[in-house]
Amino acid sequence: MRNTSGVIGVAAVYIDNSFNSAALAGMHRAAREHGYRIIILQGSPRSVARRGLGIRRVAGWVAMYTCDGLEELLSDATPAVLFCTPSLGVRYPVVRAENRDSIHRLVEHLVGLGRRRLAYVGLSSSDDFIERARSFEEALSARGLATDLNLLSSFDQCSITYTEQRLGALLDRDGRFCDAIVAGNDEMAMGAINAIRARGYRVPEDIAVVGFDDITAAQHFDPPLTTMRQNPELLGSTSVQRLVEMIEGRAPEQMVTRVPAELVLRRSCGVGAAWEAALNAPEPAGPAVDWHRDVSRQLNVLLAGGTPSPLDQAPRVWPEVEVVVRGLDAALTGAALPDAQELERAFGAAVAYNDRIEVLRAVVKQVERTAARQLAGAKEPDAARRVEIFLDRMHLAQQRALAAWERRSVESLERLVRTSMETSMLLASKQTWRDDRLGWLRHTTMRVACVALWADDPGPGGPELIIDSLRAREPGLEALVRQRAPADVFPPPELIEAAAPDEPSGYLVLLPIVNARRDWGTLAVGGLHTESFADNLQPLSMWTTLLAAAFERYELEAALHAERDMLAAAYERERALSSTVRELGCPVIPLLPGVLLISLIGAIDAARAQQILEAVLSGVAREGARWVLLDVTGVPLVDAETASALVQAAQATRLLGARVSLVGVGPAMAQSMVELGIELRGISIFQSLAAAVRKLTRTAT
Repeated sequence: MRNTSGVIGVAAVYIDNSFNSAALAGMHRAAREHGYRIIILQGSPRSVARRGLGIRRVAGWVAMYTCDGLEELLSDATPAVLFCTPSLGVRYPVVRAENRDSIHRLVEHLVGLGRRRLAYVGLSSSDDFIERARSFEEALSARGLATDLNLLSSFDQCSITYTEQRLGALLDRDGRFCDAIVAGNDEMAMGAINAIRARGYRVPEDIAVVGFDDITAAQHFDPPLTTMRQNPELLGSTSVQRLVEMIEGRAPEQMVTRVPAELVLRRSCGVGAAWEAALNAPEPAGPAVDWHRDVSRQLNVLLAGGTPSPLDQAPRVWPEVEVVVRGLDAALTGAALPDAQELERAFGAAVAYNDRIEVLRAVVKQVERTAARQLAGAKEPDAARRVEIFLDRMHLAQQRALAAWERRSVESLERLVRTSMETSMLLASKQTWRDDRLGWLRHTTMRVACVALWADDPGPGGPELIIDSLRAREPGLEALVRQRAPADVFPPPELIEAAAPDEPSGYLVLLPIVNARRDWGTLAVGGLHTESFADNLQPLSMWTTLLAAAFERYELEAALHAERDMLAAAYERERALSSTVRELGCPVIPLLPGVLLISLIGAIDAARAQQILEAVLSGVAREGARWVLLDVTGVPLVDAETASALVQAAQATRLLGARVSLVGVGPAMAQSMVELGIELRGISIFQSLAAAVRKLTRTAT
């Protein structure tokens, strides 16, 4: 029977970058619109299935980037949608980027700029990167250019640091082997730029670089990155839309949905920013019929990156622009001007969308140009002074909004540093580990977090988790601590609710606390705020790695303490045994008239040798013995130190007029004596005590 719960599960191999944060935000938004909630489980479908978390709680799955183990994850006809993965046939709809046309547009743009030796770098294990590589070769072949610089197989990771190192090695080996690089994502493009510039080449003059995705950092990079702007939120929301259709018994509208991308031109390929072109575009001839509408559209175009488009198709990314337009109109007509706080809120929204100083300056410049043009026909006699006051307020509002944005970013980074430092303290402080394993989250604004550990004994339905520790903004969840929950219905509904699922970031993320040696359990966090670096998905993988290291450290420490206690107990037993042996000493037994038997047990060290010597001499003197039998049957081995002790005892005994014989010398001991070259002159040897007694009895008769 199909699960009809209101929860959608997302199996996400990668979560720690801004693209995935935006995609998951889109999934959450779409799920809310349809009355569902999402939980995100880090890992492939196979690893999610094997850990078994949430299997019976989830009505359907979105598998991100890989379908490895998908059939293992699904049961009872549970539906699934694939996010940026290869198609698996008619059962699972796929949502992915429009890779082919996007790469063709990038290649066409670079070729139009005169570039002829194009290279491609991408992640060799990702289907999206592979599809982009095929499109790259196709686009070059269609233009009669060589395709020998498809370097897909040379790259195993898609991070900035790895690409910088790997491409740097290729540049060191081959020099400037290309004049343009098409990167499979923006992070690889940034790593490529770093490698190129570190070797004395210029970007874009010597080598142009373009990327894919248009992550937030792309516009701030040096130089700003030309890229294909994907819409990760649309990719995410479309995936959930397809899944909801299947959960509710409707056939998907289409099995493969391609979300188009937009070419964003910046300086990394030699083209000035598009907003510069938009700002410098000539003003329309003749009087403006509705200058309010026109300037509103122009400012939206500038803030959106200056993407060229007819004004009637201008993006509406800044609804708050109406405050600015209304304020300029009020200055021209003598109406009440908006106050500084209202203008600051409007520019705060602009900065949240695009915080590049050049773009924000262009927005203000466009308002100034419009004001100058409209003043020429203003009827208000005091219009020029009022416009000047308004423009001053606008400048101040923009600067304050930008400063507030920068301050929030700095505060976010400070929280991230503090959180990471306190997480690291888990590795060093036993007290912190005992008192509050989640105390490091105090510097974030996450609504809820818990550590759930695998129970040593399974429950009646299979593996279970025990909630070890919990931290929540809202009271009332403390009762969950120490409770057990079957893995297949984890997390409990209370945790899902505590993440505030009706809020824009109110989803729960489950991250395995695991390393190569052991799986301890799960860290569940919810209510993340993607506008803050310290409170989004990017640092979570690092924190769970540190948390796993803390668990391993204290587990190893506990094992070492247990081993130390065991060794201490063994040492005490050995010391007690040694003490007992020493207390027994060397018992002197009168065996026959004038014959003494001394049994030796255990290893003979310097202290034992002295004890043997004293026992032999005192026994001979006390008993008036003529013969001493040293029984070495209980001596584990004869080494040079043992032999020296025996020889010394024999020599001292002869000085008292008695003879010494060794009893209990077996083949192994005899061979050892020969190998050591031990000479026992004057000492007779008997294999057993019986043989010695027979000899002594015959001698006496």
